[in-house]
Amino acid sequence: MIHHFPEDFSFEIPSGFTDPFRYRPHPSVIMAARLVAGRIEDSHIPGFEEGKMIGVLVCRQEGGQSLCYIAAFSGNVGGFSRIEGFVPPIYDLSDPDGEFRRREAEITSLNRDIDSILTCEEYKETLDLLAETESDYKSSLEKMKSSISRSKAARKEMRKNCCDEDILSALERESQHEKAELHRLKLSFRNRISELQSSLKAISDKIEILKNQRVLMSESLQDWIFRQYIVHNASGDCASIADIFSEEGLTAPGGTGECAAPKLLEYAYRNNLQPLAMGEFWYGKSPQTAVRTHGHFYPSCTSKCGPLLKFMMKGLPSEMKPAHECHQDPLIIYEDESLIIVEKPSGMPSVPGLDGRTSLQEWLADRHGETHAVHRLDMDTSGVMIFAKTQEAAVNIRKQFEEHSILKTYRARISPHGALEGSSSGLIDLPLSPDYDERPRQKVDIMQGKEAHTKYRIAGINPDGTAEISLYPQTGRTHQLRVHCAHASGLSSPILGDLLYGSYSLETDTTSERLCLHALSITFTHPVTGERVTFCSDRLCY
Repeated sequence: MIHHFPEDFSFEIPSGFTDPFRYRPHPSVIMAARLVAGRIEDSHIPGFEEGKMIGVLVCRQEGGQSLCYIAAFSGNVGGFSRIEGFVPPIYDLSDPDGEFRRREAEITSLNRDIDSILTCEEYKETLDLLAETESDYKSSLEKMKSSISRSKAARKEMRKNCCDEDILSALERESQHEKAELHRLKLSFRNRISELQSSLKAISDKIEILKNQRVLMSESLQDWIFRQYIVHNASGDCASIADIFSEEGLTAPGGTGECAAPKLLEYAYRNNLQPLAMGEFWYGKSPQTAVRTHGHFYPSCTSKCGPLLKFMMKGLPSEMKPAHECHQDPLIIYEDESLIIVEKPSGMPSVPGLDGRTSLQEWLADRHGETHAVHRLDMDTSGVMIFAKTQEAAVNIRKQFEEHSILKTYRARISPHGALEGSSSGLIDLPLSPDYDERPRQKVDIMQGKEAHTKYRIAGINPDGTAEISLYPQTGRTHQLRVHCAHASGLSSPILGDLLYGSYSLETDTTSERLCLHALSITFTHPVTGERVTFCSDRLCY
C-alpha cells in the first residue's frame, strides 16, 4: 500500500498540511498522482475509466526521513472496495458473512416483497378495473344527463300549450323517474368504485407498512454502519462518524467515510505515517453534471467530508496562508452623487461574509459613507463593480440586472487543453443549479437548472498554450463563467487558478497565484441622467 518516489525526485517539504477544500496541489502530490495514474493505465483495472475520484497522500514514515505516498479511491471500483496498491476502506462492508450483509439481505427481502405485491395480477387487475369503472361512470353519467336534458326541454315545450292535468301529472312523474334513475346510476357506480378502492387500499396499506419497515431498517443500518466507522486524528483522538456528525448537530449522509481523503488519513494514522500533503484528482470519463475532467485536481466534498475531515485533521499543522490573498487596494474609477464605480481586487469579498475578511462594500463605507451592493463578483474574481450611493439608484440598477439590460465583458486566461481547436467564438448554453453536496460549487443541471448563456471569443493563444478569452455573460448565475469554461460540455478548459473547478492537472505545470478572471467593462443606463454609459478597468490584474 505504501509507495516510494523515484530516487531522483526531490522537493521542499510542505510547511503546513493541505486545506482539502481550497488548495493548490503540492509538487509532491502532483508527482504522486502522476505515478498512480500511470499504474492504473498500465494495469488496465476495469472500472476506473468510467470516472473515479482518486486521492494521494504524501507522508513521512515513522523514525525515518524518507518520504512516501499512499493512494485511495472514492467508493468502489467495478464493485470492488479493495484493489492492490490502494488503501483499504475504513470499515469493510464486503464480508459476505458479516452483520452488514445480513441486514442488507433483510432489506433486499423487503424490496422483493414490495415488488411482488406491486406486480401481482390481483393488484394490476384491480387497478385496471377501477380505471375502467371510473371511465364507464363518467361516460354513463354524461349520457344520462344529456338524455335528461333533452327530455326536460321537451317537457317544457309541452307544458307551454297543455292544460290537461293528467298529461301534466304524467310529465311530472316522468321527471321524477329520470331523477331517480340518475340517483340509482350514481349510487351503483359509487358503490362499485368504493369497493374497488377499498380493495386497493388494503393492498396499499400493506405496501405502506412494508415501506415504513424498510425505512426504519435502512436508518438503523445506516446508523449501525456509521458507528462501525471509527476514525482517528493526529492528536490521538478517535470517534465514530455518527458521533462526529452528531456533535455538529448533523446526520451523516449516506456514503460518508467512503471518499478518498478520509481513507488516506485513517490509513496513515493506523500505520504510523506522518501526513504532509494531500490532493484528489479525477480519473476517467467526465460526468454529465459536476465539473470533473480527467487528470484535474478538485476539493473534497463538503457534505460528507466537511465535518469528518475537520475532526481527522486535528493536530496537523495547517496551511495558515489563504490560497488567494488580496494584495491590492480597490481602485475608484468613477464617482458621482448616486454611484461609485470601483475595481475590486482578487481575494477581496464583494460584500460582508463570515470569514472576517474586509469586504469591498465595507471598505467603501469607511471612506465614502453609505453604499448599496447591487451585484457581486466572486471573491477571487477582480474587476469593475457598481455600488449605489442612494436607495433609489440601487433599485434602478438592480432592475437593470434583472432585465438583463446591463452588458458585461470579462477577460480570462484558460488552461491549455479543452475544446478550443478550430473555434474562435461561440455560445455556451448550460443550465446551472447549486451542487448541494459540494457547496459552494455549481453543477450543470439540464432538468432543473436555471438557464445560463455565455458568449465567448478567443483573444489569443499564449506561448505556454494557455488562451486569453473574452467572455460575455447573457445571464448572471453563480459561478457561471467558471463552470462554462471548465465543464466538459462547455470549453473543457478551466480558468487558470480556479481551485474549485479543476485548474490544476497532472498534464501541465502551468499555475497561477490567483483566479485569472477579470471583469473588464460594464455598460448600463445611468439611474439619474438616463444616459447609456460604459466603464472599463484601468488595469488587468492577473
